[in-house]
Amino acid sequence: MPPKVHELIEKLKKAGFTNRGGKGSHRNFAHPSVSKPITVPGNPGDDAKKYLVKAVQKAIEDSKKMKASARYAKIIEWSEEDDCYVGSCPGLIYGGCHGENEQEVFVELCQIVEEAIDLYREDNKPLPPPTSGKDYANLLQNADA
Repeated sequence: MPPKVHELIEKLKKAGFTNRGGKGSHRNFAHPSVSKPITVPGNPGDDAKKYLVKAVQKAIEDSKKMKASARYAKIIEWSEEDDCYVGSCPGLIYGGCHGENEQEVFVELCQIVEEAIDLYREDNKPLPPPTSGKDYANLLQNADA
């Protein structure tokens, strides 16, 4: 017996996919490490079609292939106070790096993030929750309202 549509939706959510809405009985799920969203048609109680089951499995597999560092948002911004670019990775590391070239700061920040993840693993500590793909800017903006 095929799984129900709502079971596939739960699997996607558990794998970190976000429901981006849709039209009618269609829902679009996106993940920061998967290049295109997956559309899930049907009502929650409907049997899922064979092609949809395979597509959901593939999307979940694809989401697991990304590097651990890609799960964390990296921010590079110009600092008037410091007169340079400043790189940070909130939620994973405190502080960051800085420099005159935006691309070089990003490369250095990526290396720092990889090293931080390696340290977490060496110490057998769980990684903090992922921050990439989250809409923190709008959440923070609406927090004052």
